[in-house]
Amino acid sequence: MDNGAYEKFRQENPVVNTLLTTYEHLTMFPEKLTSTEIFLIAIFLLLAIYAVIRLIKKLKKLGA
Repeated sequence: MDNGAYEKFRQENPVVNTLLTTYEHLTMFPEKLTSTEIFLIAIFLLLAIYAVIRLIKKLKKLGA
């Protein structure tokens, strides 16, 4: 057998179950966005909307 080495290891390195509530202070976005970040997000949203509209028009054209 392991002559107690595993028990010694478990005593020195206990299993710690960290709850998800420990990380509640972390957020997806910081509290305040800078104007540059808001501008970039707006540009990406506009490009995404434009791409979806172009795709829908193309699909309608192919189906007609």
